Amino acid sequence: MESVSSMLPKRKGPVFLSLLMIFGLPLLMAWFIFHYYAGTFHGGLEHGELVTPARKLDPPLMHNLQGDVVPTDLFRGKWTLVYRVPNQGNATGNGVDNPCDKDCLALMDTLRRVRIAQDRSMLEVRRVLSLPESAARVPGIADQFDKGLHVVTAADWPLQAGSVYLIDPQGFLVLRYPPGFDPTGLLKDLKHLLRVVGM
Repeated sequence: MESVSSMLPKRKGPVFLSLLMIFGLPLLMAWFIFHYYAGTFHGGLEHGELVTPARKLDPPLMHNLQGDVVPTDLFRGKWTLVYRVPNQGNATGNGVDNPCDKDCLALMDTLRRVRIAQDRSMLEVRRVLSLPESAARVPGIADQFDKGLHVVTAADWPLQAGSVYLIDPQGFLVLRYPPGFDPTGLLKDLKHLLRVVGM
């Protein structure tokens, strides 16, 4: 009497191909993304500087302008453009410095436009402005900013002030854009990354 196994059709080929797809495709994707990051961004005047070694942002204690604690998962789940203002500002009438001057506001508008330029993928991008704690005491400071901008205050900041950083949805620092960068390069970098990861 034939065994059950001998009666089943021998279809090793399709099974092997299925296993190859299941286990090989993620490796192929990982290889492609790794070489995309390593081969595309070498720094320079047009595009951002690749952050190496790769590391996650470790945010400090943050508050919004109303004094509420902001959770650290603000930097997870979406591509994030974050900017920390340098420690300088314009004095207001009550002696408290406004850390976000006209250049800062112009940069926030630039980041807003870069996000909008991503078309449908703009929903996968957020913007964060980090200010010193004293900013919360500036009268009417919140009125300067558009509603889509996440404004946080923190005593210390782990990233270089004056630069824009691009953070991936897992919280890893990807690219840095130094002061005076070309926004066209940022727009292109972000568009490529969103396309590569399929967002």
